[in-house]
Amino acid sequence: MKQDIMPAYLPAAAVTFTPKDGGEPVTVYRPFEAFPLSDLEQHAQENERGALYELGQRYYFGRLGAAQDDEKAYDYLLRASELGVQDAMALLAGFYLNGRLLEKDPAKCRAWLEQAADSGSWEAMEKLALCFKSGTAGFPVEHESAYAWAEQAERMIRIYWAYYAQEGFVDFAEKQKELLMAHTRMTFFLSDCYADGVGVKRDLNEALRWLKTGEQFVCGCTGLARVEMFEIRRAQLMQRIKNDEQRRRNAERAAKKKKK
Repeated sequence: MKQDIMPAYLPAAAVTFTPKDGGEPVTVYRPFEAFPLSDLEQHAQENERGALYELGQRYYFGRLGAAQDDEKAYDYLLRASELGVQDAMALLAGFYLNGRLLEKDPAKCRAWLEQAADSGSWEAMEKLALCFKSGTAGFPVEHESAYAWAEQAERMIRIYWAYYAQEGFVDFAEKQKELLMAHTRMTFFLSDCYADGVGVKRDLNEALRWLKTGEQFVCGCTGLARVEMFEIRRAQLMQRIKNDEQRRRNAERAAKKKKK
C-alpha cells in the first residue's frame, strides 16, 4: 500500500465561453456527466480520458441516454484504465465480481481494485476496506488492511473535495454530495473500528474523535452548525462509554468483596 497516494486523474473538462459583450473569454470546468452522449463519443474518438470513463459508466449502468451494454462498457473502461483513469480501474473490477460479460474471478477483482486504489481511487479504497473487513467477494478477513484502506479513503475524499470545490468548477453539486456521503461513511467506519477493536486497539475516545472529524468536515463544507446523524452516533458512543465505566466499577466492587 502506497503511503502518499495522490489522485492520478480527476474527471473535469475545460469549457471556454466568449462573452457577448466582447470581454475576455472565460474558462470553467464541468463534469463529463454533464455532457450529452454524442459529445462524449466525439471526445472518445480522440482518446479523451474523462469521456472514455464517463461512457464506460453510462454503458455499465445503463443511464444518461445509454442503454446497458457490457461489451461497450468494458471497452471504454479498459481504454480509460490504460490511460491512467483510476476510477475506471475500480469499475472494471466489477466485471470480475458480478460475472457480467466475464467469468467471476476474485483474484482479478482484487488486482484491479488494488491497482485503482494505488492510483488514487477513493471508491476502490472504500471497497477494499469493506471487503477486507467482512471477507466478501473472495477476500480474506484482514482487519488491519480494512482499517488502513478506510483511513486512506477518508484522506483521499478530502483531496477530491478540495479539487471539485475550486473556483471555476461548475455543475459539481452532485459530485460534492457524493463525496460528503462517502466521507461520512468512512468516518463512521473508522469510528466503528475503534469502538469495536477492529484492526486497531479498542478506544472509545478515539472513536469519538473520528466522529468529530467527520462532522467538522461536513459542517466546514456545507456551513451547517451540526449534523443530526453524527449527534445520534455520538450519543450511542457516549452510552457505551458509560456502560464501560459502570462495568469497571462493578468489577472493582466485586473484587473488593472477594478479598473480604
